Amino acid sequence: MKRIALTGAVLLGSLMSFNLVAAELSAEEQAAQNVANRQAIFKLLSVSNAPLGAMARGGAYDGDAAKLAAQRLAILGGMIPAAFEADTSGVTGLTTRASTTIWGNKADFDKLAGDLVTAANEALATLEAQGEAGVRGAVGAIGPKCGACHDRYRLD
Repeated sequence: MKRIALTGAVLLGSLMSFNLVAAELSAEEQAAQNVANRQAIFKLLSVSNAPLGAMARGGAYDGDAAKLAAQRLAILGGMIPAAFEADTSGVTGLTTRASTTIWGNKADFDKLAGDLVTAANEALATLEAQGEAGVRGAVGAIGPKCGACHDRYRLD
């Protein structure tokens, strides 16, 4: 758990350093940087989730990789609310799938991100207790949490 906390602190610190650098950028450049940071988090979420999905579909089980994936999902999910602090909904010319409704419903959006973190931590506990037998349950706990946010706050 200390490793997870340390990794999370390093990742959050990195994200915050991007925000300090962004203070010297124009509003449009800052908005573009915010979008790029958010997209990086979601790309890493996708990459982190891939091994679990493959294992749940019958791929070879790797306990260490499965646990690491769940840990990463918890850390990255925890970064989502901070990544969406800056409201970029009024900036034109951005390429993003983030719905402008995020900032009007920020508390709900943040709660959904928290639900993802909770599900990832529960998935980790399931994997630690059940090993390969728990992979489908772990993925089953995480998937709907991703989908809940996508359904409400991600544009097609």
